[in-house]
Amino acid sequence: MAKCPVCETEYTPNEVETCSVCGYDLTPYPPVIGGIPSGFLEKEKKRIAAAKRVWQLSQSQVKSAQLMVSHLQSQLDEMTRKIDGFTTTQSRLESQNEAIASQSLSRLESQVEAIASQSLSRLESQNEAIASQSLSRLESQVEAIASQSLSRLESQNEAIASQSQSLSRLESQNEAIASQSQSLSRLESQVEAIASQSQSLSRLESQVEAIASQSQSLSWLESQIEATASQSQSLSWLESRVKAITSQSLSRLESQIEAIASQLQSITEAVADTTIVSSSGFLYTELDRLLKSGNWKAADKETAKMMLAVAQKTSRRYLDDDDIKNFPGEDLRIIDGLWVKHSRGRFGFSVQKQIYINCGGKLVGHYPGDTAWCQFCDEVAWRYNGDYVVWSDCTFSATAPRGHLPSYTGHYSTFTSLLSRTDLLTFNI
Repeated sequence: MAKCPVCETEYTPNEVETCSVCGYDLTPYPPVIGGIPSGFLEKEKKRIAAAKRVWQLSQSQVKSAQLMVSHLQSQLDEMTRKIDGFTTTQSRLESQNEAIASQSLSRLESQVEAIASQSLSRLESQNEAIASQSLSRLESQVEAIASQSLSRLESQNEAIASQSQSLSRLESQNEAIASQSQSLSRLESQVEAIASQSQSLSRLESQVEAIASQSQSLSWLESQIEATASQSQSLSWLESRVKAITSQSLSRLESQIEAIASQLQSITEAVADTTIVSSSGFLYTELDRLLKSGNWKAADKETAKMMLAVAQKTSRRYLDDDDIKNFPGEDLRIIDGLWVKHSRGRFGFSVQKQIYINCGGKLVGHYPGDTAWCQFCDEVAWRYNGDYVVWSDCTFSATAPRGHLPSYTGHYSTFTSLLSRTDLLTFNI
């Protein structure tokens, strides 16, 4: 068994061509007469070391992503426990609300019944006492008036009988009758006195009105009931508040999940095989084939052709700043990913981006100044002895300096805009 020089995965020689884990080419070198040159072996060791660094970096990013997922899961579990606590609190508040409402209603009903019973019994006793007193007074007054009237009538009859014997007696009887008219006047006064007794009945009515004023106590009890109902509204507000807090917590958790998922997607795209077909329908099968076969010059031409096609600028034959800023991120990552994959981390826009940053370039989308720009062009071998290299003089070989490909013959401002794209990853090199 042998081990992959990049990821150290064991494999059986002559049975596999590429590593099943990192994709490194495991085909053995063909026999060479006189042995493999030491210079080639040294370059190969450097190439393997670079691939190994890229692999270790990708593994560290994967582990970091796994740690982030684990941390997110713990946050999700904690938020679930909080939501369960909110639910328990809500249930307890509902049960307490029902118990308080039931107790308040029972207490109010008993108080209302007691007050109503007391008021009715007191009113009945007062009515009975007043009626009994009034009837007793009326009976005594009627008996007195009747007794007086009978005695007077008897005396008058006796007088009339005695006066019937003579006219003098008739005159006296006339006088007696006149005096009886005074008795009638007294009877009228007694009748008025009886009428005054009706005022007692009026006072009785006023007492009844006073008792009716006690019914305001019932209105007070109704206000107490309304206050209790307002307490139930407070409980309803508390329930709505709990629901609002729960909704905000869930929204915050969902936004955190989306942010971490976006980071995981970027990391996964950096270490996994890149898709050959974009969602916009552009096929990258030919570019993949050319890069895989090491036909760097044809692959460079295919890259320019595909970028013009995606930007819909095939007739103009160049891209401006707006074209670069609006270039679909998925297609840009596919092109860059294919270059990085097949060059073992030597070529690609993201590799050029890291070199640009190391040379002091700022990711602001405009010319960084002569110092940073010239240092970058020297680093990627786009300048030689102070002169810029034309496309036909580029080195289309796997031995070209790091970041030399893909080439870019357009204006430097559009290239710096391309390197400033946030959807281009960078690798420490």
